[in-house]
Amino acid sequence: MIRVLEVFREPMANGGQESFLMNMYRNMDRTKVQLDFLTPFNCDNPDLKAEIESMGGQVFTYDHPFGENNNKVFRESVQDFLSRHPYPIVHIHSGSTYALMEGAKLAAEAEVPIRVVHSHCGGFKNLKYHVIKTLSIPWLLKYPTDYLACSDLAAEWKFPKSVIQDHRYTVIRNAVDTDRFRLDPALRKKTRELLGIPENTPVLGHVGRFSLQKNHSFLIDIFAAVHRKSPEAILLLAGAGELEPEIRDKVKTLGLEDSVMFLGLRKDIPALMNAMDVFVLPSFFEGLPVVGVEAQATGLPVITSTAVARELPLKELTQYIPLESSPEIWANAILKTVDESRLHRRNTTQEIAEAGYEIKAAARAFEQFYLDRAAEAGIRSDNSEAGQPSSASDEKGTEA
Repeated sequence: MIRVLEVFREPMANGGQESFLMNMYRNMDRTKVQLDFLTPFNCDNPDLKAEIESMGGQVFTYDHPFGENNNKVFRESVQDFLSRHPYPIVHIHSGSTYALMEGAKLAAEAEVPIRVVHSHCGGFKNLKYHVIKTLSIPWLLKYPTDYLACSDLAAEWKFPKSVIQDHRYTVIRNAVDTDRFRLDPALRKKTRELLGIPENTPVLGHVGRFSLQKNHSFLIDIFAAVHRKSPEAILLLAGAGELEPEIRDKVKTLGLEDSVMFLGLRKDIPALMNAMDVFVLPSFFEGLPVVGVEAQATGLPVITSTAVARELPLKELTQYIPLESSPEIWANAILKTVDESRLHRRNTTQEIAEAGYEIKAAARAFEQFYLDRAAEAGIRSDNSEAGQPSSASDEKGTEA
């Protein structure tokens, strides 16, 4: 068995990166490839941690506060962890270019044979981005052994131009479990009843971390415009994060408390998506959002910003609107889509599979990637001690 260390530069909760990996992990042959997880911050989703451990994986945290010296915390935590825990493969996941280049460098210094960097999103095209990307080129050419991305756009945002031009990266689809994410009218009815939402009420939905990237503030502006046109409409927000208090305050200020439901971290995302009429994703940047694929797997139309990669699998269920467009323009598109969704929502399971986004096939390919790279590097599949804590009490990455 090959053990792989999956490294995050953000807290572990229920975000897109975690969803991607857990979708793969649940469907891999774990007698061949086993995953462990590391974050310098915390795992504030106990159900996620319990599920990983039930499948034989481990979750290592340092429990540093997120938002305070993130780059320094990432560097010191990963360096410390790799100095004490040998792994044949380290796979770094982040929307941060710094984390990809620094993580690969630290893994190389720890003599990790296979060092994978994985781009999950784009970013802001500003001076800071250009400076960081320029500075990252020597590091990202020298230290990673493999480059993965959720889309071509995500690869172009993070990787050096020569990596793109020479096609040295691999796109790993953000596939979903169509046994879980599928249209289920009975589940829709039950979920709406549990939430106290009448069947004919327009329901907008969003699933994602309350962070700058997801642009919740503009989402609330959009919903306010929807609410003015359709006062009975409801907005479901599933997720947690550092900006949640700010968004709650905005909802209260706008007098929308009775129409916006903050649902927290949830295990029943397929049920919530069935209950929705339209999924709204006004992100500042994305690669290929897992939640978008999940939504479409339930037959749910997705209205998203033009900053999101135009690679969602079902084009007729995708509408892109510029962030520069007014909330009223978004609201008109949303309400029109709600009406169409009620009339024409359909089972899309076969279409998702034919587009290459069915999890079982994707997980086999993901698992085989690790096995092939290990074989090429001459790594024996018997490193069962990788990642084991250095002492029985050392359940975190460090005691610091």
